Amino acid sequence: MGNLRSHLRPLNTHDRAIATLAHSPAANSPIMATKEATDEATRQRIVKHMNTEHHDSIRRYVEAYASRSMFQSRSAKMIDIDLDKMVFSCGGQQAVIGLDPPMTTLRESRERMAKMDKDALETLGRSDISITRFVPAYTRPAHLWNFTQCLLAFLLLPRAANWQPGSPIYDYALFMVPSFANFVAQYGWLIFMIMLPIHLIEGVIMVMRLAKHGCTFLDGVWWKWVGTCFVEGITSFWRLDALIEERKKEKEAKRH
Repeated sequence: MGNLRSHLRPLNTHDRAIATLAHSPAANSPIMATKEATDEATRQRIVKHMNTEHHDSIRRYVEAYASRSMFQSRSAKMIDIDLDKMVFSCGGQQAVIGLDPPMTTLRESRERMAKMDKDALETLGRSDISITRFVPAYTRPAHLWNFTQCLLAFLLLPRAANWQPGSPIYDYALFMVPSFANFVAQYGWLIFMIMLPIHLIEGVIMVMRLAKHGCTFLDGVWWKWVGTCFVEGITSFWRLDALIEERKKEKEAKRH
């Protein structure tokens, strides 16, 4: 203790002034202000990026973690993010999603939100590929041929008179194969009745597949996919599969 006292001396006026300044709020205010400004800029950048580039993820967040419906989530937007929560506007209301455990810095947000999106996909039974584009049958000649034949079958098969003498089809073409024309005139309605439920089932399957990719009847492309599927059947699924594969490759390319 004697040695310790020998090294201690009373604070003079200059020392007290320095100590007071070091512990005053004003000494730290420029640093704190800079940090707060940086955090606010980071926060705004995250919010803007999510709303612009990742609206699909935002929709999944509010559906999986805030119990909003697929229809309510269509208008969802991120309005704020903090270390312990994300705040969204959704259908005129706010949805607050807590982050557990809280982040230690906003720099963790990218990794945290990517993990939450992956978990949301599993919870909702969805794919990370969203269907926002329609590929028409005329982009592939074979698909257009199938679409045309199926459409003509739906329009012409139910009415026997379309296949009998006096109809344009018979007078310009089928008169050369009267036995075939007579067969279709007798049994065309039966073929139509077989086609109808098959194509209805294919339409239902298309609806379920589109739902997995976040596409509902509120989207214009939904009506195009389902409508063409009802007419042409399997070839519409081939185009949808090709579109999904294309989107997957685009995602992989962005990662690299």
